[in-house]
Amino acid sequence: MSDQIEIRLFGRLWIRQGNGSVVQASQWATGKTTDLLRLLALRADQMVSTASLTDKLWPEVTPAKAAASLHTATAQIRKVLGKDSITRHLSGLQLQGCWVDAVAHRGLSLEISNAMRSREFARVITAAKHAEALYVDDFHAHDDESDWAGDIRDELRNRRKLMLVDAAESAIKLGWMRDAIEMSTLAVGLDSFFEPAHRALMRAYAGIGETDSAARSYERCRRNLTNELGASPSPQTEALHLRLTSQPPELSSFSTYVGRERAVTELAEAIRDSARGDGDTVICLTGMPGSGREAMLQAATDRVPRTHLRPAGKATNQPSALAARPAGPIDVVVIGPADQSPTRALTSIAKAQAVVHPRQGRVRVVITTPETAALLVGDDRLPHISHVVESTPLEEDDLTHLAHTILAGQPSTDLVATLRTRSEGLAGAAVGILRTWVSTGQVISSVRGLALVSDSLTSTVLPSASAAFRVLAERLEPVDMEICQVMAVLDRPSTAAQVMEGLVGERRTESRRLEVEARLDHLSTRGIFTPSGDTYAFRDRTTLELFELWLRPSLQSRIEERIDGKSQAVPVAVGGSERG
Repeated sequence: MSDQIEIRLFGRLWIRQGNGSVVQASQWATGKTTDLLRLLALRADQMVSTASLTDKLWPEVTPAKAAASLHTATAQIRKVLGKDSITRHLSGLQLQGCWVDAVAHRGLSLEISNAMRSREFARVITAAKHAEALYVDDFHAHDDESDWAGDIRDELRNRRKLMLVDAAESAIKLGWMRDAIEMSTLAVGLDSFFEPAHRALMRAYAGIGETDSAARSYERCRRNLTNELGASPSPQTEALHLRLTSQPPELSSFSTYVGRERAVTELAEAIRDSARGDGDTVICLTGMPGSGREAMLQAATDRVPRTHLRPAGKATNQPSALAARPAGPIDVVVIGPADQSPTRALTSIAKAQAVVHPRQGRVRVVITTPETAALLVGDDRLPHISHVVESTPLEEDDLTHLAHTILAGQPSTDLVATLRTRSEGLAGAAVGILRTWVSTGQVISSVRGLALVSDSLTSTVLPSASAAFRVLAERLEPVDMEICQVMAVLDRPSTAAQVMEGLVGERRTESRRLEVEARLDHLSTRGIFTPSGDTYAFRDRTTLELFELWLRPSLQSRIEERIDGKSQAVPVAVGGSERG
């Protein structure tokens, strides 16, 4: 079974046939043939007029000679890619049955525009990262200095710049400041005079408290404009600089309660029961410090109409109204949290209880630890404990939901595991940890969800990782690119034999395994893989994910099928590629 023809126009021209073989440069015969292919591929599955093609490719020859050259180049493309690859129309040609990176890039640009309008900011960032993985280098042609090649290159660069700024702005709205820094830094690198990119970079740095970096970003913007254009920053940029340097950034608040539905329902029912009584019973809310007991109480009272919370000892505004109208507002008096040693906690609770007037505190809630709660039952200084509700550690699903809610995106499995380890599953502790991660810029989006950036990873490393991948995609031999793609799909330390299962071809011999192992060793010396015993793994996660994003979905599926043994690959020699 053959796949679509794969055409890569960003950087060197890369053509993979439907059977998996890579087209060699010598197969095209002339550079004009490759430029015809580029022009048709940019508008794959659409008709391109003959006049447009001859005007661009053969502008200085007679119409008859240009038509003859077009016919010859078309025939050569059909010879290489198949006779059905190009359809003739009355006034033009149409390339069909192909997947083209530039066309996919354009589709991602439209997706970003739609997501921006609907305020789906996480979707914007995901699409932008896919687009960045496709854009390994600028568009080039055989006739690279021609006006048409320059116009296409500028158009694609500008589209990329706008996508990056949209992604940076979206990341700022979500609080994913490392993504915002990465995207805006790349945009500034494309156009050092583009102020929206500079402003996004300034806000991203300020968002993680790096106001000095934000100020330096402004200064670079001002210096570029002044030295190169003789202009000053716009009023918007000046106003942003003034605001960031004169006042600290506001941190987003979090008030939504997440998880432990049964305990919240139980506590709400206990509050209703106590409100119907005469004030001689107490609700005990237990749990470890940091388990989110206060948040649970707030969530429970939100479900009981006409309730409001106040600490013990704080006077209510309308005590007489409360006493006279038992069906009116319910005053929930909170005693605690009492988290001292059990003996000291009991004394503290008794003192607070003694100053609560029964008519003002028809509902009393004591917040304390499980150890102290066990002693409260027999303490005659307190009324009867009518209900005991425990704030337990979060289950895995609730912890994931909490992270998703605060981080505004799906967390990766590794992030949730780290959160559980550090918070011990306690909701309050988890909220504090998540807020710290956001405010210090430790969260970044990845293929498998939001992940944590290493403390040693600076903001300049992320863009350079993308740049390093672009160098690899431009310089690696086709067989090495295929090995990297298989390793990205495997996503685990793998042996040469395991990698071999995902490669095109049916040879499963010892000599073939040794060939693959030699290529893996070569890639390890280039710093892409790290060997360990007889297995190999990507040296860093970022490179793996960039290779995974670079893969088109259908090819990824084909590799997975080969690895799983669900399909038989066609034996084929891996050839070279052509740099336009």
